[in-house]
Amino acid sequence: MKPVPRVRVQSAAPKREARPARERRDAKAVAHPAQPTPAAEAAPPSFLIAVIGDSEATRLAEGLDDAFADDPRVGIVDKSKEDSGLVRDDFYDWRKQVKAILDGPEHFDLVVMQIGVNDNQKLRQDPDHQLDPLSKPFNEAYAQRVDEIAAAFRDKNVPLVWVGLPIMRSPGLSSAALVFNDIARQHATAAGARYVDLWEAFSDVNSAYKASGPDINGAIVRLRGPDGVHFNLAGARKAAHFVEPEVKKVLEAKLQPPEAAPPQPENPASVQPPAAPESEAPAPRPEKPLAGKVTPLNDPVLSPGGALAEAPRAAAIKPDVAPQPGRADDFSWPKQAAAPK
Repeated sequence: MKPVPRVRVQSAAPKREARPARERRDAKAVAHPAQPTPAAEAAPPSFLIAVIGDSEATRLAEGLDDAFADDPRVGIVDKSKEDSGLVRDDFYDWRKQVKAILDGPEHFDLVVMQIGVNDNQKLRQDPDHQLDPLSKPFNEAYAQRVDEIAAAFRDKNVPLVWVGLPIMRSPGLSSAALVFNDIARQHATAAGARYVDLWEAFSDVNSAYKASGPDINGAIVRLRGPDGVHFNLAGARKAAHFVEPEVKKVLEAKLQPPEAAPPQPENPASVQPPAAPESEAPAPRPEKPLAGKVTPLNDPVLSPGGALAEAPRAAAIKPDVAPQPGRADDFSWPKQAAAPK
């Protein structure tokens, strides 16, 4: 029996150039000319998000564009590369591209990355050395590449959100996606990135693949494309829904104005507190405590000066007569018989 060749996942959608979200919104306005257009051109967005990765990231960029379509502060720039991955750096080296993005003229306030649908193949280290997919050396080399990418964003102080792959119709691709997700979750977060898990959101109650499910409004719709790998538009919008909280955390922290500190005097020692007005009521007396000082019963009684209190000599009680045998004040031992009367 001939072995069945593994088919590499290809994108079902046509390739498109990376362009900011505002341009895509303008294209939508042209498609619907009945909508009113603003008289003046809107101000450029003040918070730019770059979306990088493979063809799955291309769909995610569309979902994020729709998610923030009503927020003029946010601009989405799609810098994904279809058919790319972390395995075939001879085709597209994401480690080099990340450095080019970080050192380029564009400044991004946040980067969202999703990658891995094309990585279930031999990892090329050099033309003569390739590692079998999902083997231990493969996973270690893959983790090192994740480390390098996440560390590059950390060193440049650019927040990175790493989005995991969703469940897929093919059991083999799903098994590989679980491995890639686990590597990214451990190594990207260790370098400071935030990880977003999509697995349960796109599987059924039995954690199995399902092409349809609830969208962001709760309606049951189709979420996946015909290849069983990529999102359709509704699925991309749902995936973006889980990324939105991480984006908003960074967005609000960046755009929130800093709190104004109270002015400090040049010579704080010379500043005196304001005098109280003469008509001000006197300060209330401190409340009387409910109980006084607790004194143990076995403590010696002390005089005001601290010495043991003594009774006055004049008040000392002296026996007027010597104790008599048999009387109550006779404490001698052994007892003596009382004298006969």
